[in-house]
Amino acid sequence: MLNKPSLLILGAGGYGLAVAEAAELSGQWQEIMFADDRWPATQHVAEYNIVTNIANLNQLQNTQLQAIVAVGNNTLRQQWQQTLRALGIELTSVIHPKTVVSPTADIGLGVSVMAGCIISRKTVINDGVILNIGTLLDHDVVIEEFAHLSVGVKVAGGQSIAAHSFLEVGTCILH
Repeated sequence: MLNKPSLLILGAGGYGLAVAEAAELSGQWQEIMFADDRWPATQHVAEYNIVTNIANLNQLQNTQLQAIVAVGNNTLRQQWQQTLRALGIELTSVIHPKTVVSPTADIGLGVSVMAGCIISRKTVINDGVILNIGTLLDHDVVIEEFAHLSVGVKVAGGQSIAAHSFLEVGTCILH
């Protein structure tokens, strides 16, 4: 694909780097960079550039730029996503290529889906959700906005997860 957009990830911590790796493996972006409040004192994390802090996002050229927020704090993730929208920066989702996603699933904007996730039939993932490694969602599950499902969460068919929920490692939501 010619003229791939660049990806701006807000938050250059451990989770941000995991999202960057998933994005890189997907091959959807020409360049991956970060916005982080350690900038300008810190301008690199791993092999990536930190190009701005959150307060100066408005100074970025946002043509051919997509963004995602990669912080675990649900409220902060929502605030930063609202900031991106207000600035007219296009939101995107990052889905690790080693996931299984039903073609009938509906995935919102600003969603990160890590390796080993399975998203089954008619599942709805609303904006700003984190699905960490190995999350399993059966049919007809609804994950409301800015929920965070940690490593290995399993949700039975037809269940709903409330907005801003945090489900600990290995949580099982049964019928």
